[in-house]
Amino acid sequence: MHPAAAATMKARNEGSGLFGFLTALVTLYYTSVMMENLEVALGAYVGPSMAIIIVTIFALFYQQRRSVKEFEQGGNYTMLEQTVTTLTPDGERVEVPVDQQESRFNVRSMMFVYLIYAVLVGSTEILGVGLIG
Repeated sequence: MHPAAAATMKARNEGSGLFGFLTALVTLYYTSVMMENLEVALGAYVGPSMAIIIVTIFALFYQQRRSVKEFEQGGNYTMLEQTVTTLTPDGERVEVPVDQQESRFNVRSMMFVYLIYAVLVGSTEILGVGLIG
């Protein structure tokens, strides 16, 4: 990657690692809650052991279909929303992110999202339908 593109991307995505990590944790938490509740409900019909097998097969099938769908939607893994293609002095075409005043993932501006995550997970646990309760 061109050094100018790398520097701009780093400045623009400041804080995205924390946001991505917390989003992945919340997604994993709710997927686990959903699968556990499905397993309990299904266990009443086919027994606990068979319910675990069915839920595991369902989860693997769902994840595989989701991965294939994401790949088929263009196969383009450029995650930058706004880029400009420029020509370097040595004739190489480089995608450079559009420079913005403030980084896209600012911890201060994302605090509202973090608060929503905490309220969602907390309320799920308080109601007793989460993993702990």
